[in-house]
Amino acid sequence: MRSGPARKWRTPLAVGGVLVMLSGVVGAPTVSAAEGTPTPSPGATVQGESSSTPAGPALGASASESLLRLYDVVKLTAGYIAATQLQPGGGSVTPGGDTGWKPRAPIKTPPVSPVPPTAPVRDPTKYDILGEAYRKASDSLSDRCHLPFALLMAIGEVESSSLRGRKLDPGHNAVPPILGPRLSGGGFAAIGDSDGGRLDGDPVWDRAVGPMQFIPGTWRLWGADGNGDGVADPQNVEDAALAAGRYLCAGGRDLSRRQDLEAAILSYNHSRRYLATVLDLYDSVMSGLVAGP
Repeated sequence: MRSGPARKWRTPLAVGGVLVMLSGVVGAPTVSAAEGTPTPSPGATVQGESSSTPAGPALGASASESLLRLYDVVKLTAGYIAATQLQPGGGSVTPGGDTGWKPRAPIKTPPVSPVPPTAPVRDPTKYDILGEAYRKASDSLSDRCHLPFALLMAIGEVESSSLRGRKLDPGHNAVPPILGPRLSGGGFAAIGDSDGGRLDGDPVWDRAVGPMQFIPGTWRLWGADGNGDGVADPQNVEDAALAAGRYLCAGGRDLSRRQDLEAAILSYNHSRRYLATVLDLYDSVMSGLVAGP
């Protein structure tokens, strides 16, 4: 078939209650989601952030090929929106809203133990490793969204008590693995299994996993390889910190602005009580009132 000039198209599409505009030029479609929602490229594997990759075979080779490609765009968009509407914090908000969320463990100010340059050499503690993971993630995203390491510290404390009661193995993976409650309804959101139990060991219901408590469906989109070993593992502190940072930076947020900072926290868990708890910890760390362990 002789190919003609590229044809522009723009089609409104309601996916999961969100109006999405499918727009672009036939042969290289893009998805432009609602404002504040990052936009994955059709056919791309999203790992931690929306990426810009070639769109694959050109649309327009045949009518059926065009429809199949458009269907792929719709599937990707629907999956993206569904996953980002889940709370990485375990889906712990009940349908009633804020009244259902409360910390699963006592909240403490995250330990910060900076080592002075003249301090004697010692083996790093669990908190040294955890703090370094947060700082590394913060540094890698500082140009993009001004991610403060204290925000990761605060969320890590709320989600997994900064690993209290657990150890880190030589690869910096949580031991034992951190698994949230089964999301089977009742006091939690009802989220059926989305990964065959691969990440959470449960083939029936999803469970939030790792130090930053990602739901498997959300991890599939945002999971990151923070330690460079070629594997994105939600139980690894470097991977989890970078994935959480990318999630918090989504939608072009500037986390040096209080409004964007609060929006990022609410995107992690849609609860005003959760927001207040994280902000209290964040402000404590940023104010310099934190003592070492």
